[in-house]
Amino acid sequence: PKESPMTPLRVKMAEDLRLRNLSESTVHAYLRCVARFAAYFGKSPDHLGSEEVREFLLSLDQLGRAAATRAVYHAALLFFYVHTLGLPEVMATVPRPRVPSGGDPMPLTREEMRALLETLASRPFDYTFFATMLATGARISECCALSVHDIDRRARLVHIRHGKGDKARSVMLSGKHLRLLERYWRVEGLRGQWLFPAQRLVKPGVIDPERRWADHPVSKATMGTRMQRAVQRTGLKRKISSHDLRRTFATWLLEERGDLRLVQVLLGHASPVTTARYTRVHANTIANTASPYDLL
Repeated sequence: PKESPMTPLRVKMAEDLRLRNLSESTVHAYLRCVARFAAYFGKSPDHLGSEEVREFLLSLDQLGRAAATRAVYHAALLFFYVHTLGLPEVMATVPRPRVPSGGDPMPLTREEMRALLETLASRPFDYTFFATMLATGARISECCALSVHDIDRRARLVHIRHGKGDKARSVMLSGKHLRLLERYWRVEGLRGQWLFPAQRLVKPGVIDPERRWADHPVSKATMGTRMQRAVQRTGLKRKISSHDLRRTFATWLLEERGDLRLVQVLLGHASPVTTARYTRVHANTIANTASPYDLL
């Protein structure tokens, strides 16, 4: 869908979100949710209230939208009415959709991870991208945003500049992972700033034969789709998402090192209290930690 114009109200909400130091992906998601709410009624959202919010969320349920999706819409509207308009009473009687836990997601086994990477062996870009997620524990958005300058060969670290909440952190860069990155860089003929750039298209589905790589990183949506296609080709009898690679990173590392504190540092824990507890982990400890990619 076409992006909504930046009306003064939309600009104010975007500023409010950024003042709260929320990630750009959250900013765009919340703005999109409120825009769709307004489009549903054909009115500016500052002219709508509790009844319209309830009707809209119920319509999402009737359309079969997942509880987690409806919870995001609720959160976006809650932020809009509480922080942007200063009208908390609008959302006071609108229940938040309960999101079922669905049990504890399982990390991949070594056999499953090998099968997934073997499926990607003929696709150096995708193989290296998802191997990097396993090797670093990076979120898919963080992996998309990696620059070649974030690969610190001397310190043997990968610097993640803009993690969740715009927090920076560093993770280990193993020799095996570095060799993979260097080989990938040569094979794909990369020259620009981004470690994983998007492809330049001359028209939908047709790559520019003269300049293959665009001057911006690949998108999270593109890599999420490629992940699902790879899982289908692998034939594994379970659901696997890109976030499961991050979960696998944590589980394998904890099994290997038994150091929960280090694992939480490497994952970039969202809680300020937890983050403060783990800032004493030295960069040398991180650099000398074996990557889960090396365990394959």
